Amino acid sequence: MTTRRTGLLGGTFDPIHFGHLFIAQAVRELAGLDRVLFLPVGDPAHREVHSSAQDRCEMVRRAIAGNDAFVLDTTALEQPGPVYTADTLALLNAKLPDDELSFIAGVDSLTVSRWRRLDEVAAALARFYAVRREGARSEDVAAIIADLPAPLRERFVVLDLPLVDISASVIRARVRAGQSVRYLTPDDVARLIVDRGLYRGA
Repeated sequence: MTTRRTGLLGGTFDPIHFGHLFIAQAVRELAGLDRVLFLPVGDPAHREVHSSAQDRCEMVRRAIAGNDAFVLDTTALEQPGPVYTADTLALLNAKLPDDELSFIAGVDSLTVSRWRRLDEVAAALARFYAVRREGARSEDVAAIIADLPAPLRERFVVLDLPLVDISASVIRARVRAGQSVRYLTPDDVARLIVDRGLYRGA
C-alpha cells in the first residue's frame, strides 16, 4: 500500500483567509503532499480567540470546500484545552497510522513564542515545513532547533514563498470598522462573518 503524504496546517483560523489557503496549496505542491488537513484549534495555549470554535470550524469548512486536496480535521477542536501541538500529533498518528505526517507553519510561529516539547513534535513528523515570512530568516529557525538531536533538526525545511500579506487581525479590524473584507477571505467566509455578526466587538 502506498503511504499517503499528509500535510497539517493548524491555527485558530480567526478568521481563515487567502494567506492560509495559498500557503497550504503552495506547500502541498512543493512537498508533493497528497492532501492538507486544516486543524482549527479549539482552545490554543498561546493565542486569544475572538469567535467560537463552532464558527471557526464552519469558516474553514466553507473556505476549503472547492479543493478536493483540502480536508477539515476536528482533532484539535475536540481536545481539552490548553491545546499543545505535541498532544494533537499523538492523536493524529493514532488516528492515521498509515499516513506520513508533515506540519506546515510560518517561521514567525516558531520564533515568536517558544514551542513546548518541540522534540516530541519533530519526532512525530516526517517533515516540518517552515514558511519564511517578511522579516524572518532561516537563521532564526536554526537557533530555535539548535538543541534538538541532528536527526530531528534535519526534519525542518524552510521554504520561500511569495508573501501574501494578509492577517486575521487586519480582517477583524476592518469588520469592526464596518469595512469590506472581500478579496481578503473567501466570499462564503465573508458572508458568514456578516450573517453571524462576528468580530464587531473584537
